[in-house]
Amino acid sequence: MSAEAAGGVPVWPSFGLIVAAHCLGAMNLLAVLACAPLIAADLRLSAVEIGLIASAYSAAMASFSIPAGRLSDIIGVRASLVLAALVMAVGAGIFATAGGLPVALGGILLCGAGYSLVNPAAGRAIVLWYPAGIRATLMGIKQTGVPVGGVLGTSSAILAPVVGWQGVIALIGGITALCAFLFLLLPRDGASRAIPRSTLRDELRAIGRLLRSPVLARNNLASGLNNGGQFILWSYLIEFLRVGAGFGLPLANACLSILHVSSIGGRMFWGWLTDRVLARDSRRTLLVVSGISFLGFVAMMAVTPGNALLLAPLLAAVLGLTICSATGVQIALTVQSTQPQQVGGAIGYNMVATNIGGVVAPPAFGLVLDLTGSFALAWALAGAGVALAFALLWIDRGAGAAGR
Repeated sequence: MSAEAAGGVPVWPSFGLIVAAHCLGAMNLLAVLACAPLIAADLRLSAVEIGLIASAYSAAMASFSIPAGRLSDIIGVRASLVLAALVMAVGAGIFATAGGLPVALGGILLCGAGYSLVNPAAGRAIVLWYPAGIRATLMGIKQTGVPVGGVLGTSSAILAPVVGWQGVIALIGGITALCAFLFLLLPRDGASRAIPRSTLRDELRAIGRLLRSPVLARNNLASGLNNGGQFILWSYLIEFLRVGAGFGLPLANACLSILHVSSIGGRMFWGWLTDRVLARDSRRTLLVVSGISFLGFVAMMAVTPGNALLLAPLLAAVLGLTICSATGVQIALTVQSTQPQQVGGAIGYNMVATNIGGVVAPPAFGLVLDLTGSFALAWALAGAGVALAFALLWIDRGAGAAGR
């Protein structure tokens, strides 16, 4: 990869800042979820209410994904990422002051709303700034910011005994605000060729065409189901390992970090495999990812205090490499399944469906857990969702590029 792309924009530091933008959303959310046992005890929250925190984040992202895509087209990459970081920082600050669930939800909703700007702005940056021959690779690499942010957010929980969970969240918010100023180093959109902009009526018609595509509908439902599995792991892996496996909080957090670190490698590996081995067919890659993920969730049902020390880190690595690494390939499948002039809207549509999965899955998992007290049944629910995603992807396995 050359130091400077075809659009005249250096890969570094500009692309590094794009990766950093993806770090922020995961860092804010995972800092909260890593501190979830402390937050639950302090605010007297149930398992379902803890799940609602992750769901609120995804709900905000789902609600704002399409408007955020339009806004990024209007104000450009740099302004979008500055605004995203500032909104997330305010959300983290509000969460850090929460004395109950309503304020906590308000804070995390702002974090999700801010992060909804990142994917369309980052995608726009790659389309504008870098040549087509490396865009798929860059799409995968930029997504590594999510697990890197997850590791940073999860690791920040080790400070909780010293500064409290409120101090941890406030610190993450301060780092996010600092990044807003770093994003001012990014070039203006005028430094490269502009994407033609259409009227709102034209955009709504284009969105209508996307919504009528059965292939995109099945792709996006599969994406939502897979993302739901990822959010279940983010939300409940620590609690499962503490309650179901007898781990202490440091060891449980270490397993969550293994999940995120594995995801960094997975996001790059699946992109490479798609381009170099599977003839750029992202659907085939996702079928492999979903199949292995299903087996991983089934294996989670077998984890006990007697075997957890061996199985838990292994399964964290496997699920990190698969279900937690699917987003970049899913975006590539979205691009593969639509016409070039509809890519922006198609990615927004995919983000809506993807984040709805993150809204629904964690509280559904928590509800099963509260009603039955059985983690095994809850993991079975997660596995069933991934099996359905596999089936949806399998239906269109013969569809070519822009197949509808």
